[in-house]
Amino acid sequence: MPVPDEEPDNLPLLLEAIKNQPIHRLEGILQDIVKHSPEGRKIASKWLLAAKNDVKSEPAAKEESIASVPMTSRFENCIYCLEDFKVTQNSETSCKYHLESDVVDEEYFKAEIAAGYDVDSDEYRLAWPEGFFYPCCGMGLTGKMCQVGWHKAADPDDRPRKRTRRSEF
Repeated sequence: MPVPDEEPDNLPLLLEAIKNQPIHRLEGILQDIVKHSPEGRKIASKWLLAAKNDVKSEPAAKEESIASVPMTSRFENCIYCLEDFKVTQNSETSCKYHLESDVVDEEYFKAEIAAGYDVDSDEYRLAWPEGFFYPCCGMGLTGKMCQVGWHKAADPDDRPRKRTRRSEF
């Protein structure tokens, strides 16, 4: 019986199988590949890590020292706009956001609110974007963002730690 990786042209079948797997299984498979295959580690590093000196961020103050770690995660989540961003493509105009969440314009939805409708929903935002605004700048949902700047990743010390499961013996 042939070994699956020795069979000719099983790539299409493997790609289809990958599409049909739950994310937790794919994560486990990727971790296994990275642990046991130097080539797998090299490929994963190319996609998931970036050299520290390729990271573009807001210029640091003179007294801050550059970390001695040569590699960092290539993708981060911005604490301002809450979007994922590529650290090597960050710039002073990459992040666009509002300081406050949008709110219902109660005057605009006066009749609906009086009738007891819950207008503070995604459906209403899509149908009537003019009925919402950002208190930080007064702009509506269809206007430009009032803040533009560098993406900022959460400080690693502030990130919640994953809990590990403890086996009960």
